[in-house]
Amino acid sequence: MTDPDQATSPSPRLSPWKPLWRRLRRKYALYNLAGWLNPIFDIWVGGENRPVFFDIDQEEPALRTLDKAFPLIRDSYDRVTAAVDRLPPYHMIDHDVIYSSGRTQREARWGVFMLTCFGQEPEAAKRLCPELLEMLREIPGIYQAFFSVLEPGKHIPAHVGPSRVYLRYHLGLRVPEENTPYIRAKDQIYTWKTGESMLFDDSWDHEIFNPCSETRAVLIVDLERKMPWPARAIAWFQRATAALHYARRIVAATNKQFPVDKLPPIPDRKG
Repeated sequence: MTDPDQATSPSPRLSPWKPLWRRLRRKYALYNLAGWLNPIFDIWVGGENRPVFFDIDQEEPALRTLDKAFPLIRDSYDRVTAAVDRLPPYHMIDHDVIYSSGRTQREARWGVFMLTCFGQEPEAAKRLCPELLEMLREIPGIYQAFFSVLEPGKHIPAHVGPSRVYLRYHLGLRVPEENTPYIRAKDQIYTWKTGESMLFDDSWDHEIFNPCSETRAVLIVDLERKMPWPARAIAWFQRATAALHYARRIVAATNKQFPVDKLPPIPDRKG
């Protein structure tokens, strides 16, 4: 039996500044700061009466280019998963999303592979998905695009996107047909289907469920929302700030997770 007087002393206490720093970083992260302008954008987008889901043909018809290229896009996704054993969780690329990506169920990942972020492209995307990047460059107003993968059983808890300035497009790439994954956005439900796309405002409260035993994979594209010129001017400033700070960090993190020298060469597709 251990003598109480000889017991091991307790571990040193953590610095009291660390919890404060975490709270400040969470509150004032660029992800959250973007939301401070939402009341201004609400003047033009409808505020609490704004739509949840949108008609792609009316709102962003250029996205139909991606719908038509579904086989090529899925081939690009398959090329990524063949080169990488397991995609990193989203919060390893962007620590601002730790509360939706890694707060619960850390054994099941919300994995991502970033393709483009405010005009900046990770080296791995250039290596593995050159044709898809060419297509994305032709669509005006793209903020970012990435492959989003939900591992079996993964639940992304309720959260809101940071800003009203963009709409989010999903294209189902590999979607299980039994116990099909689905998203609740505000008070509406959408169930993904392979080859089908949808467009929604992710600044609404939403959560995602993959109740099946298979992986769900979609292409996500964030595209600038159509607004009149006063709002566009504010959105331009927000976008420029994100390109300067956010995009550099995201691309650097992606390059670190996917070093090009460890990726396989792309077979020659000509001929």
